[in-house]
Amino acid sequence: MNDVLATFTPDEPVTLTRQLIRIPSFLWHESELARFIAAWLATRGFEVELQTVPLHDGRVTHQAIGRLYGDGSGPSLMLCGHTDTSDWGGRPFREHEWTQDPFGGAIVDGYLYGLGAINMKAGLAAMLMAGEALRRSRRPLRGDLVLACVVAETGGGVGAQHLIASGLRTDSCIVTEASNLDVGTISVGYVQGKVRVVGEFKHRVPYVNPIEQITKVIAAFGPAYQPLRPATAGGWLRFTPHPLLPGFPAMAVRNIEHFQDATTLMFDLRVVPGMSEESVREDMTRLLDDIAAADPTFRYELIIPQSAQQPNMPAREATPVDTPLVTSLIASHTHVTGQPPVVGAGHRIGATADTCHFKGVGISCVEYGPGFIPIWPMVDERIAVDQIVTATRVLALTAAELCAQPGPAA
Repeated sequence: MNDVLATFTPDEPVTLTRQLIRIPSFLWHESELARFIAAWLATRGFEVELQTVPLHDGRVTHQAIGRLYGDGSGPSLMLCGHTDTSDWGGRPFREHEWTQDPFGGAIVDGYLYGLGAINMKAGLAAMLMAGEALRRSRRPLRGDLVLACVVAETGGGVGAQHLIASGLRTDSCIVTEASNLDVGTISVGYVQGKVRVVGEFKHRVPYVNPIEQITKVIAAFGPAYQPLRPATAGGWLRFTPHPLLPGFPAMAVRNIEHFQDATTLMFDLRVVPGMSEESVREDMTRLLDDIAAADPTFRYELIIPQSAQQPNMPAREATPVDTPLVTSLIASHTHVTGQPPVVGAGHRIGATADTCHFKGVGISCVEYGPGFIPIWPMVDERIAVDQIVTATRVLALTAAELCAQPGPAA
């Protein structure tokens, strides 16, 4: 398998990451990056599809899909990453505090800086370069290799769902999120929504103040991202704790808006397998009805999901560790690094990914990619250069193992 690794130099995935960072691709605004990736794939001989993804507001965005075909005698593999980066009002998080250009791709002391460096242009570059390494090796493929660069993961996985709706299926999938090179076999999902409290708006006289009323909801929800108790132990949510996801479910109020006689809070609830959007809606309705029963002036509206454009992400069960995908990824990581990876929720515990959508249609799926996240969101988002190279090597070996017939140099 080392002949596959010999087809590229360490600087190639790093250079590609820098190129991707220099193309802004905020959520819902990813077409320019998709066209760059499509051209990159096409010039290297991949079959390319530039998919048009419709958005709820009538606009469209685009995502690039590349494919190397096998002879059909073996399992297919998809490497998937998202092209959207986080934004706050169309700009990087606390941009005035950055010491590096968010779109410069500077390398300082072994770290590559830029918006999306971790989430997740390094993961995109690693998977693209891994696919290119397999193509250059000229190994005959048994199964197809698909490189899916999808939009709007931070918007609920709209791009992954569009890809699935288009009919694309593979036997297995690696989502190259920033896992710190851990093999993520399970992740939480989320249910996000709004609670709107309607009161009055008056001057100089007592009135039902919706700002005061919303504090009752905040108190009922509890402190931000603290572990919640199940209903069987006195909590308000129905769930069974999951052994691979300790500390979850957990939730936080993420934003509050007030206008005249209405106050609205936005919440983010991280859920475990067995919970659903409908079960959360029922549990939250019961909690809010209890507040209303104690205070007849409390009037609310529960909105789930928080918008029609941004769906929620379900929690799926863990991918078994004895599946070919997981065993091959573990073996490749061990070969490249000299030690086995962490397997389970790993570094990404509490985070969501497009894995949930692929698992939902029967695709064996895990998360594996470069990037250690000390805190999120980040000022001066950065990633260790050596992790980009390591991830590329591991993904290339795994793709060769799962998709390619052994060549004479193996």
